[in-house]
Amino acid sequence: MKQAVFSNGRPIRYLIRDALLDFIRQEGYKPGDQLPSEERLQEILNVSRLSMREALQLLEEERIIFTKHGSGRYVLSLPSNLDIDISNLQSVTELLSSYNIKTENKLLRVHTHYSDQELSVLLGLTPNEQVLSIERIRYAGTTPIIYSIDTIPLKFLPDDWSEDDFKGSLFEYIERKLGKPLRYSQATIHACLLEDANLPFETKNLTWILLKQMIYTETADPLIYSRDYHRGDRIQFHVRRVRR
Repeated sequence: MKQAVFSNGRPIRYLIRDALLDFIRQEGYKPGDQLPSEERLQEILNVSRLSMREALQLLEEERIIFTKHGSGRYVLSLPSNLDIDISNLQSVTELLSSYNIKTENKLLRVHTHYSDQELSVLLGLTPNEQVLSIERIRYAGTTPIIYSIDTIPLKFLPDDWSEDDFKGSLFEYIERKLGKPLRYSQATIHACLLEDANLPFETKNLTWILLKQMIYTETADPLIYSRDYHRGDRIQFHVRRVRR
């Protein structure tokens, strides 16, 4: 295999993960096949032991490989769709980037409006405070896979904000431009239908997974009310649960 070259600013563990997937595909590994040792994989990709372990851990969390203690690592499955670790708080942009998925981000609408009772309670606002809602679609090729509506209090934005601010990662904009690090969220998830005649794609007969989150800053202030609709036939979620 050609030696991997790592660049483009993504975290090294994700780049090595991608290189490992390329290696598995190029060598024709199938579910149940044993992978080379960790030391041999380090030599093949010319990376450090720590970086290799972090990348292998990602593949285990994504259920692409598994470990038999005392035996080694084996291929469990090859990914065809997104299998997302729901315990990791990240923006949609960060999520798709971590999977090296080429997507188009289409900004549908950015508009201000007054908060209703539900939004006022969720965002800790007084009744009828102004908020900003951002509607976006992420396409994989020509296929819409995620439709998002993010709402934030208008009072946190600078006077010179513009629609262009929200064409990229909202998390990055809030943390770098507004200086408000995001730390955790309270989330609910369930299947639903998405019937909106104003959306520029067909939603009929599709099941969507709605991830609703209230996202908080490091000082526990509510900042983003997020509703992300994920295509149920293309995306699934997983989480590690521990018996306590």
